[in-house]
Amino acid sequence: GAPSGRRRRAAEERFDHGTARLVVSSALPVGQPFCGEYQELHMQVHERPVFQKVGAPDDGQVVYLLFNEADQWIFTPHRDGRADGWAYAADQASTPAAIGGTFDFWDGANWVPDSTLRIQDMRADAQTEESAMAAAALAEAASAASLSEAPETQGDLVAPAQDSNAVGVAFWEELWRAAPPMGLADQVLPSHPGVKRGVLPNGMRFVMLKNAMPPGRFEAHIELHVGSIDEEPHEQGIAHMMEHVCFLGSRKRERLIGTGSRSNALTDFQHTLYHIHAPVQLEDGRDMYLPSLEALYEIAFSPDLLPQRIEKERKAVLAEMQQVNDMEYRIETWTLSGLHETNKLGSQFPIGKEEQIHRWKQKDLKAFHEKWYYPGNATLYIVGDLDEDTMLSGIRKVFEPAKPRHLPSPDTAIVEPVWGAGSEDPRSLFRRRLGKARPEQLHNFSVPMIGTSDVFTEAAAFDVSKGERPWQGPLKIFRNELLESMQLNFYAKAPVRPLRTLEDIRHLIAVRILIGVLQFRIVSRYSSNHAPVTIDHSDSFREGCAVTAITVNADPRDWRNALACVVQEVRAICDYGITESEMKRYMDAMLKDVEKGVAEDDTVPSEDHLNFIMTSDVFDHAVMHPEQAYQAFREVTPHVSLEQVHATAKWMLGFLGHYSKADAPPTTAIVVCAPTQVFEEQTQEWAPFNIKEDEIVDLLLSVPDKSKEEALNQVDVPESLLDGHLERLLGQGPIDAATAWRTASRKVDQDTGIVQYMLPNGAKVNYACTTNESQGTMRILAPGGRSADAPGEIGAAAVGIRTLSESGAVGSFAREQIELFAVSNVMSVHLDLNLEFSFVDASFSMSSSGLVAVLELLHLLFQEPRWELPAFTRAQQAYKAQSHAVQKSLEHSTMDRLVRMMYRDDGRVAEPSVDDMNRLTLDVVRRAVSSQLRPQDLEINLVGDFAGAGQLKMARIAGGLGTGKHYELGDPEPEETELPATVRERRLRELDEALWRYLGSVPPSTDVSAERAREAPTIWRGEDVPPEARRRRAHLEDSDERAVANIGGGAPNRWGKGDSYHTKCMKERSFSWDVRGGEWRDHPLYPSMCLLALREVINTRLFSTVRDSLGLSYDCSFDLSLFDRLEAGWYTCTVSAHPSRIDEAVEAARGVLQGVRTRPINELEVSAARRTLVRRHETDLQTNEYWLSLLSHLQYDNPKDTTCVRDIEAMLQRLTVSDVQNAYASLLMDKDQMFVSVTTAGPGSSYVSGGAA
Repeated sequence: GAPSGRRRRAAEERFDHGTARLVVSSALPVGQPFCGEYQELHMQVHERPVFQKVGAPDDGQVVYLLFNEADQWIFTPHRDGRADGWAYAADQASTPAAIGGTFDFWDGANWVPDSTLRIQDMRADAQTEESAMAAAALAEAASAASLSEAPETQGDLVAPAQDSNAVGVAFWEELWRAAPPMGLADQVLPSHPGVKRGVLPNGMRFVMLKNAMPPGRFEAHIELHVGSIDEEPHEQGIAHMMEHVCFLGSRKRERLIGTGSRSNALTDFQHTLYHIHAPVQLEDGRDMYLPSLEALYEIAFSPDLLPQRIEKERKAVLAEMQQVNDMEYRIETWTLSGLHETNKLGSQFPIGKEEQIHRWKQKDLKAFHEKWYYPGNATLYIVGDLDEDTMLSGIRKVFEPAKPRHLPSPDTAIVEPVWGAGSEDPRSLFRRRLGKARPEQLHNFSVPMIGTSDVFTEAAAFDVSKGERPWQGPLKIFRNELLESMQLNFYAKAPVRPLRTLEDIRHLIAVRILIGVLQFRIVSRYSSNHAPVTIDHSDSFREGCAVTAITVNADPRDWRNALACVVQEVRAICDYGITESEMKRYMDAMLKDVEKGVAEDDTVPSEDHLNFIMTSDVFDHAVMHPEQAYQAFREVTPHVSLEQVHATAKWMLGFLGHYSKADAPPTTAIVVCAPTQVFEEQTQEWAPFNIKEDEIVDLLLSVPDKSKEEALNQVDVPESLLDGHLERLLGQGPIDAATAWRTASRKVDQDTGIVQYMLPNGAKVNYACTTNESQGTMRILAPGGRSADAPGEIGAAAVGIRTLSESGAVGSFAREQIELFAVSNVMSVHLDLNLEFSFVDASFSMSSSGLVAVLELLHLLFQEPRWELPAFTRAQQAYKAQSHAVQKSLEHSTMDRLVRMMYRDDGRVAEPSVDDMNRLTLDVVRRAVSSQLRPQDLEINLVGDFAGAGQLKMARIAGGLGTGKHYELGDPEPEETELPATVRERRLRELDEALWRYLGSVPPSTDVSAERAREAPTIWRGEDVPPEARRRRAHLEDSDERAVANIGGGAPNRWGKGDSYHTKCMKERSFSWDVRGGEWRDHPLYPSMCLLALREVINTRLFSTVRDSLGLSYDCSFDLSLFDRLEAGWYTCTVSAHPSRIDEAVEAARGVLQGVRTRPINELEVSAARRTLVRRHETDLQTNEYWLSLLSHLQYDNPKDTTCVRDIEAMLQRLTVSDVQNAYASLLMDKDQMFVSVTTAGPGSSYVSGGAA
């Protein structure tokens, strides 16, 4: 950029201007990239001709030579005359050939004069033969100079000069873009044959897709294309208020309650969505499709907008405003304000402004509804188990009567075209064109240029005479006393690239590869699997643009090292690209991910299909069937090259990698969220923390470069983790031994298909075959968890599990090798724990190699874990930081104080303190975890397509795709091929033998410390303490006012048993689960089914009373711990409100909880709860995660057996009112048995009062 001058003048087109050619030459490297031939254009800027360099790649950076608004001749990528470019000469000559001054070039750090640069005018209509020969010779010399040392041609990219340190070359490299292979940009992506679209005569658009998952259910969503950015200055929050009033004021929606339906609504910046998930028919045969559409019609086009409903929702919105304003929300608003400083997205949030919400009357909402809620501004989406004729006839019957409004002409309400790129406003957000004016929202894009259309920010302007450098976007720092860690966010916005052609797919592949490679490189630098860095490039549905985001979460005391590490890796990938093996590894993983989508297509829920279509439509992405997407990816992957990925890296990541260089796309925003104080370990005191903008910029400018050798250094990725190891361990004849073991140990439940056995080392196995997902999932449970911590060793199990995860290394393999081994085999392994268990979760490819790979890793994890001191130190520090963060969090600190009161500061139940962490050592945490992860105590649960049905389908599809054919509309569905019994049996035998071989071969542990059982946590007898000891109040100093409360007390576990105190109370009450007339009461599931139904009833009552009738809280919810192993448990009720009303809200919630005794549960409530639970069970059965929960604990010492999987729906259908009412008596709900924790936040010093120490 050159120094700013007078206001920019508009370029004027002159088509009668004579053509001219220039040849530019230079003897210096800084000027050589600009050498070559320039052609005069048919236009002038500032009354002088404009020239364009000839021969740049088709989609590369165009170079212009022109006279700018600062009265300078300039080499620039912009032809509008702005003061922004790579080189300038302060000379007012009428043509470039007459320039007498010297050009100054920006080399990425300084302005460098080039006195050797020459410009010769070779006017076409006046050339003689001699001048033509001279021009050719000069052009040849210029070309030779600019490509000195004979650079090679690499694929579809012209390689830069070999001297990568030459002045000027470094930044000119960044401007070259790889040209797409011939034809990819012309090959349009196919459309999903099942997605049907249409427009009603009144202008309402609709989209339909038949999908039978879950069976007998459907999704109906109506989207109004209006949000908070459409509000006038005096309407901030009215779109959200309108959503509340329309949705909760609908009587027809209320009639759906208790039918097994669920509904909800949301408002964001540019959309308001109302959705209903419902059964197609009820058990009595009643249709639910039309009533659901009628409810949506009433919500969108015929709301009552009654004054009493407006007042109710005004209270609810104000309560919601208090509840959502947590630290996470504030960080989001801070980042959005920096990211979108040029439009309303940065200032006009959906929640609105409190003072305006108080003022609106009925007429204001009616006016807003009239303005935006009409058919031409709405799209209806229907996806579910309905035939297309039924869908279409229902849409026409219910929605055609809606009157059109805001007609663009007297004849029609439809603005053509209603679909595709022509229906969008490319200068603004991706929003549909309307027949009425809509406020324009310009983005400050980083790439390909700052600003939109002819409106630009000053992001690229700087004054050379004052020693200024290019300005790289706004940098804002937000500080808050409740923050514990520091977050640095770097953003670059770009226009969304609609996914329409194969070339768009090629670009998408490059982006995904880069994110994977960069994330791994940074993680490997952190020596931790918990590197606090996230990298993303995605299209934002709510913001209408594409955003590249790099977020660094750091300890405030070490932010410089954390940020320097990230910047250095981003710069290295911009400078040198990636390696061939990195590209292949991540491209293979991506193709497997797309293949996974094909295998899972039959099991994708309607809601997921609908959301995908809706978000794709926002950006005009092609909506493809998974098989079509798979073919497109397979067709494109051979054309993805290292050069293209490198070019994409500079396009996507150059804003940070080449920060401050003239060629770099400027950052759209840098947003930093920092605490005001930090805890100093040495002094054990809080010290002020301050960070300034200059410190961040100075670090970004001073990070040293990596060498090419360092950047492209390769990690040796093992093919196998157990090469030869098992043979030595198992000895001779392992197959015969496995067969004998399998015959004796294996049993199959005929009702559920669940397979169970015990491995030779004592580990228990449960698995189920499903085709829900293309990947297999595994959960390995080890009894103990946090409840097994010994006195004086609180937090040992948690820190130990985190230490193993931080290390990430097993056996002789480094963490980096294990990480890439996991990427190559498309698997993941995650360690965690809860109060009852430590566990290992794994997902893996269903290929034989995928299963073997994850089992090899697990074998080493249990037999040869690496306990490293640096990993322990990081884990310890992480939990210390978490302890501080919990006490600064309104929600978490309130709950922590509640459980500390109920359990008399039992550290196993509460959050471990810093003092607890300081008492731990590496040996203590290793011993704590090793005593739990004993092979003989493990329960291994697996869910997946182990029989191979999904793989059979994939083989059919791959074969079909190999012919180049597509399924066309009207083609018959391919016939399903049943898996032969012999093939199924062979696959299951292979699974059993693999588990026996890799996990059964881990020797049993000789550690007996786990056999010394710890006493389960026991709730405190509330009757024995004064009321003030059962109520604790706290205040957190904060800039904003909020409040939250937790009410808690004793409850049984999933099997109806509580701790010793609970058992005594039940005996005093003469409580029994044996209810007169209660069927199946001896079933192990009986207590849990009663308690789950009770939870639904109480939550419904809390909503209708505390939230809807009294307007005291936006969120009031009830939950139960329902432990599986521990004979202990509790219930909690969470309520949020304004500090001035929190006590009133607590009393109202307490009244609902205790009122179940005086206002008994009725049949209608039980019926609604039953339907909700049954529908949830039916839906969840389609997920592996839910199946894992069903399998877990089947072989532990508890009442659970396979009937607890088989009989869930049958048990729910048999529940009676007396069953659920009786379950209420199992909760300790008396006034002197309840504990209450209340925390407010706002101005004033922090304190904690009440409760017992």
